[in-house]
Amino acid sequence: MSAETKATKRLVALHGWSATALAILLYVIMLTGTIVVLDNEINGWAEGRAGDAPVFTDRTDDIVHRFAAQAPPELHDTVFLGRGSGATLNLFFGAPKPHPDGGTELFGRHFLVHPATGVLQTARAGFFSETVRHRPEAALADFLVDLHVRLHVPGRLGLYLTGLLGITMLVAAITGVLIHKHILRDLFTTERPGARLVSFRDRHTLAGVWSLPFAVLLSFTGAFLSFAISLGLPVVALVAFAGDQEAAIATVLGEPAHMDITRVQTTDIAAVFADAAIRAGTEVGGAQIHHYGTASGTIETFHPAADGALTGTTLEYSAATGAFLRAPEIVGTAPSVGSTIAELMAPLHFGNFAGWWSRVIWVGLGGAMTYTIVSGMQLWLRRRQDDPAWQHGSRALSLVAWGLPLAIAITAHVFLLTYLTGDPYHWTPRIFVWSIIGLLVLGIATQKWTLDDLNRMLGTALGALLIALPVMRLQTGGLSWGEALLWGGDEVLVIDGTCIGLGFYCLAVLRRKSAQVSATSPAK
Repeated sequence: MSAETKATKRLVALHGWSATALAILLYVIMLTGTIVVLDNEINGWAEGRAGDAPVFTDRTDDIVHRFAAQAPPELHDTVFLGRGSGATLNLFFGAPKPHPDGGTELFGRHFLVHPATGVLQTARAGFFSETVRHRPEAALADFLVDLHVRLHVPGRLGLYLTGLLGITMLVAAITGVLIHKHILRDLFTTERPGARLVSFRDRHTLAGVWSLPFAVLLSFTGAFLSFAISLGLPVVALVAFAGDQEAAIATVLGEPAHMDITRVQTTDIAAVFADAAIRAGTEVGGAQIHHYGTASGTIETFHPAADGALTGTTLEYSAATGAFLRAPEIVGTAPSVGSTIAELMAPLHFGNFAGWWSRVIWVGLGGAMTYTIVSGMQLWLRRRQDDPAWQHGSRALSLVAWGLPLAIAITAHVFLLTYLTGDPYHWTPRIFVWSIIGLLVLGIATQKWTLDDLNRMLGTALGALLIALPVMRLQTGGLSWGEALLWGGDEVLVIDGTCIGLGFYCLAVLRRKSAQVSATSPAK
């Protein structure tokens, strides 16, 4: 073999293995993205709440003023109001402070208060992310969102990585549409029986063609969300504001250059919330009071999307007079096409704009894209199954394809245990990493196993853990199905039903494959 031929083979191998690594990363993003479409439902499932009791009541105004008197004036820069664990009212009084991990973040005092009685449940001091966002029931969903958005890589590096992957998928989706010769015919491909490989290729084609437009949408919006803050804002700040990101944000949002810090009595917050609910068409989901107790103070109310709307609503009021000021835009100070497009990026990416309908569609199409990635890699590897080097690639793909959801299922079980007895934010990411390491060790220890045996073991474990997950939730203090039906715990029924259905589906697929292998094996 000539030196030129050897060099070509090495380049082909390098190209193949780099494509495999890219496919694995895309699989991680697509699978976790499909799951986090239901992140709010996962939070409700973990918390096991019955119904959705309001946290903003007629006592909200008195509660805010009472706890404001207990917080030092220097922490009145920003007051946050929202829903806390167990249908409590979340109150946070804070001001910007350098964070040990870099950048600045609100630091102050956090209170959890019973919204009807005003009784204090807990109080602590800390950064906003360590108090308000540190809700035990959200640990699992927050971790899955982080894995999807950053691949659990800290800082902006994770956003750069997922942004590049989004651009890569966008190029692949667009070129796939352009080079596909029979795209309309393949939209209605039916599975041809008789040949396993042909049938498998038909399923891959059908899933891939139907999900192509969805792949373009997801990859574009995902790349935008990854790069808009991590790269776009620093570049604008560096070029136009000498690196001052806070000045750049203030200019883009139209914040006033001068503040009137004259001390005044803050208006009736409950009355503002009532007016905001009428204007937005939905109840207040959360609020912020900026520069509390001053003449320039403002109240921002945040509302979920109303019926027929794609996005939620933000309204701004004067905190001194209660007068309505404006509906702030994401970009600029007046409605614009750019602001509308930026506002649509997150709802279109996560599918949370039309209630259950959009979530179900996004989960279904996300599942199709995930299947397309795995089946495409399997087809590519089957054409190289006689090459000893690529036989390792097939084992690696099986470990990833079964191992990632298996590690997530293990993490969910441990999350439920630590939610009951410890700190789930501490244990959830660690258990996931340990599970991945354990699966890698298992892959090394089972090198002499056949690929079918490895798939059967991993798939059986995944199916069993998924079916057992509702049992674990119930045993750790969660709502029963009867309580969920009576008291409106829809999230419990949806997530439990999904886990059980997927678990039995995994076992059924493995059983069908075992039957096919037995039927095609030569008789002894």
